[in-house]
Amino acid sequence: MDKQDNMNNDIDLYSETRYQKNSDGNSERTVIWRDGEGMHTETTVINKTVPSVGVILLIALVFTIIGAAIAALLFLARYGKDFALFSRRSDAVVTEAPTQSELPTLEPVKTPEPTPGETNNPSGHEGDTDSVGFGAIPELYRRNVTGVVIIQSYSGTVRLSNLVGTGTGFCISENGYIMTNAHVVKDADNFIVTSYSNRKVSARLIGSDVRTDIAVLKIEETDLLTVLTIGDSSKVRTGDFVFTIGHPTGDELSFTATFGMVGAVERSVSIEGVRNNYIQIDAAINPGNSGGPLFDMQGNVIGVNSAKTVIASYNDDGDPISAEGLGFALPINMALETATKIIDEGGILRPGIGISTIFVNEEVAEQYSIPTGALVYTITEDGPGHLAGLKIDDIITDVDGVAIDSNDTLVNYIRTKSVGDVIRMNIFRDGETLEIEVTVGDLNSIGSTILDNAYGGEKYGLR
Repeated sequence: MDKQDNMNNDIDLYSETRYQKNSDGNSERTVIWRDGEGMHTETTVINKTVPSVGVILLIALVFTIIGAAIAALLFLARYGKDFALFSRRSDAVVTEAPTQSELPTLEPVKTPEPTPGETNNPSGHEGDTDSVGFGAIPELYRRNVTGVVIIQSYSGTVRLSNLVGTGTGFCISENGYIMTNAHVVKDADNFIVTSYSNRKVSARLIGSDVRTDIAVLKIEETDLLTVLTIGDSSKVRTGDFVFTIGHPTGDELSFTATFGMVGAVERSVSIEGVRNNYIQIDAAINPGNSGGPLFDMQGNVIGVNSAKTVIASYNDDGDPISAEGLGFALPINMALETATKIIDEGGILRPGIGISTIFVNEEVAEQYSIPTGALVYTITEDGPGHLAGLKIDDIITDVDGVAIDSNDTLVNYIRTKSVGDVIRMNIFRDGETLEIEVTVGDLNSIGSTILDNAYGGEKYGLR
């Protein structure tokens, strides 16, 4: 028998085997024995407790909550500043406009001064493009559409056959004054305005100004419309976001909102022979939008939608080149100045002689052996030019001794005169030089009917 067998034979159990729970809740077995080397104790875990399903779910929930809290902290650390700026801007945008006091004639609604650091961009602070607040546009539309009207202009009694123009206008005073374009009310003497609530009332024309294309109507139902808040067009910048409300093409598209960007400011454009500085925009503008308001992203009126150009220039064959998507709005500062003068004075006198011209440059003059000057393109029926005997294709070479070296030279000289002044023109007609006296008239009362529907320039290759 070896040593191991002798050792096993010498072991004596000191006590009975004991079973108990330890501090972790697990079952243990303890055995005590004695051999030739002394007393021994051996403890063995025989049943490790497994957590129940409920305990496992509770632990998972606790760790999920902890994870969500950590993620929220990380999000706020990264985006908290932008979120706060967006919230501040949205609150400022949807706040109701201040109530305008009763106006003796006309005054713009003053907007609150911006808080330090704010600019006229839609983001709320310089250089920020992330928080533009586009979500506020529906609220801005709701707040302002009740100040916009559809204007229908009639020549004679109010019936469909006498309808001569349709456009848009907006309320600028609690006195019931409505601003629109002069061409919307041209050649008309009866006017019907329709509110967003579909209420129709008659309006009377206070006056219009052909040169700035601004007109003012007045309604007696002063509680019908919301007075819109007037902004400051001198603060408009290229790249600012804007939106419009108007009456694009027909009754089924009334009070349409469109959105876009300012493409340029102080854009000098000649429309139907009248040159003004416009705010150029890419928001959709159609003929029925004429006279409607252009808003900034705070809901302030910054312009009067006036025209949509579809011809940018002409190609080498003389065919027109389309320029879809470009619209023009008269800056509200200039428009309001004109409207105020119309209301205070009952109208504006604008010196003119009732013609439109095309400039004959040196190249054309040499080709056709004619002098340079302003060629008469159209003549207004019963206007000063017509009454003085001017004809299409006459070439005006000088006025009161002032050489005509551009169309602007002629226009600017006439603007220096007063209604009733007599000017002397030297003209070239079919190889002869003639002197004609023309009495300066008022553009706002001359009319717009083209004499015999005749246009000059064709025999000199100018159209």
